[in-house]
Amino acid sequence: MTTTRLAVIDLGSNTARLVIYAYERGKTYKLVDQVREKVRLAEGIDTSGEIHKDPMRRAVETLTMFRRLCDASKVDQIIAVATSATRDAKNQAEFLRLVKKHARINLRVISGEQEAYYGYLGMINTFQYQDCYLFDLGGGSLQLSKVRQRRWQSGFSLPMGALRMTDRFMSDAPPTRKQISTLREYATAQIAEQIAANNMQLKPGLPFIGAGGTARALAKLNQADQPYPIDHLHAYTLTRQDIERLIKQMSHLSHQQLADMPGMNEERVDVILPGALVIDALMQAGNFEKLIISGAGVREGVFFEQFLDNPTERLSVQHPRSAPTLKNPREFSVKNMALQYGQNTPHAAHVRKLALQLFDQLNGLHGYGPWERELLSVAALLHDVGYIVNYYNHDKHSEYLIADAELPGFNHREIAIIALIARYHRKGSPDCETYRVVLDEGDEDRVAWLSAFARLAEYLERGRRQVVQSVSARLKPAELLLETRTKSDASMEIYEAQRASKLLAKLVERPVRVL
Repeated sequence: MTTTRLAVIDLGSNTARLVIYAYERGKTYKLVDQVREKVRLAEGIDTSGEIHKDPMRRAVETLTMFRRLCDASKVDQIIAVATSATRDAKNQAEFLRLVKKHARINLRVISGEQEAYYGYLGMINTFQYQDCYLFDLGGGSLQLSKVRQRRWQSGFSLPMGALRMTDRFMSDAPPTRKQISTLREYATAQIAEQIAANNMQLKPGLPFIGAGGTARALAKLNQADQPYPIDHLHAYTLTRQDIERLIKQMSHLSHQQLADMPGMNEERVDVILPGALVIDALMQAGNFEKLIISGAGVREGVFFEQFLDNPTERLSVQHPRSAPTLKNPREFSVKNMALQYGQNTPHAAHVRKLALQLFDQLNGLHGYGPWERELLSVAALLHDVGYIVNYYNHDKHSEYLIADAELPGFNHREIAIIALIARYHRKGSPDCETYRVVLDEGDEDRVAWLSAFARLAEYLERGRRQVVQSVSARLKPAELLLETRTKSDASMEIYEAQRASKLLAKLVERPVRVL
């Protein structure tokens, strides 16, 4: 199948972003490059209704640079979309003409509804949830969507982006109490009006997922409070108390003091507090206690439309309930990672089969359920991705590759457990200390059991020939007997599995004998 290189440009009101993907339609994709530049296109636009000279110059220069990078990267297609600031500008035509002339880019201005749609498409394809609420807070606008059974049901767009709210309500740092209360009141009233008009009836028990620079910046600040082992923001969870604490802290700081906060993105120093107040108003409106951060938004939505569909100019936003979506993002992300790293598919699949046989047959001892079974399955399929780095210590390489991968659909706790199982699929006593902050009580035992099953399965498949076709576990008073069914001589595999049985023996509190 032919690999296509697609560049997606998202020109927002605050930031311009470029992402380049290499993909085989519907099968696999990989992020090749990404760049972001602060352009502040909406700066002053609420006063005049026009894009000002300096923001226009910055945007044209940035897009010209993006075009050069696309040419150097030999992309096959460029899709460029512009959002709130461009669609609201009276001098939109002049700006688009300059972009086409200097950057040689046809910039497509999308409506608020289309922006909400693409944000939904980006987020729903990177999370597993069936029912949820999604928001995307950019520099110029806010979109909120209601999702049921993974289908968009309703939503709205408001011109309440972080940059616009800063220009309108909060020019001082630290702000006055009056500025904060005025912004809060305005945001609360506007959100309530739109929720009522769209009959959204927010249910606080459902996942509340947010995209946009402000949400991600708040997550970074929260992560910086303690050593955090997962080096990405997608699926990171903030509590409402976390956000309220950050708002209280930032409300008393100057721009310089804000810039000095650990984890602060300097590009967002002057807009982060107004944006955080809008997010807080959203959480209050729905009585949401947690915010799940999305690393995907409009640009990923544009990509997924190309990757999963054969789009035309009809725009799927006209029929959002038939949008191109992945039925199972977790399953897809695992397959995608295995393909990217050249995993030995027959071997990995057979390790998975044997590990799950052990898990199922010894369920009376460990007592774990479908969730742990799925994590073991994923770890077995990915346990050897570290080979792409080096054979030596490939178990350690597998750990950090999995931990550094976003694995869309999985949360950080799940990623940590999967990475640890891969780390200890060959040897060693599982040590979970590195991931302590994202793990729950009991996860150390959980990792030990699942690693023991993966390890036995790995050595029963030592020759990578699938010679051990199945394994049967029989618990006896004095020992755990593992009987193998083979299709040819499996003496090497049985010998190696016996040597690797110490971890399982410790857990079952009796010797393990492999036959």
